[in-house]
Amino acid sequence: MERDVQLDWQFDWQLDWQEIVDEAHRRRKERKLPMRRLAAQANVSLPTVLRFEKNERDIQLSSVLAILNVLGMVAKRVDGALLVKGLPEGPYEVRFAPNAGAGGELEARIVANRAALEDLLAAVEASDPATKKVFAGLEQTGVASIPGLQLSKRQIFRFWPEQFSRSAGESPRP
Repeated sequence: MERDVQLDWQFDWQLDWQEIVDEAHRRRKERKLPMRRLAAQANVSLPTVLRFEKNERDIQLSSVLAILNVLGMVAKRVDGALLVKGLPEGPYEVRFAPNAGAGGELEARIVANRAALEDLLAAVEASDPATKKVFAGLEQTGVASIPGLQLSKRQIFRFWPEQFSRSAGESPRP
């Protein structure tokens, strides 16, 4: 079965491969992680790690991602639930409760009205059905949640910088 698929992608960004390799090398050295151990943890061969650090480009993307993941250079999403409380037309208190975390008080993001809440839900990539359930829950009981939401660190630090900088020991990012 043949398929005619045309991909017309445009990218507004470029990878600085040398910068990625240099940062990976710096992190490996900083952690005093021998190449052999890095290879074992990334489940790649030692020659693959050597080629990567020599900036050779004949390496499979899956191997590069495995190496970068071991070195903490691959963005991971945080699973949790979005909790919303407020009057049907606002204002709302919006919190993100991660499924795994250090615990502690959840930071409230105050959202003034329905349009602002819709914007926030779009920014955290809530699905249309989940968004509809939130507004239905607010109409009925004044509370709603979206379980199983996965947020990037960028999204988390954008909306709940204090809570997550305290729990992760990191500085808030823009």
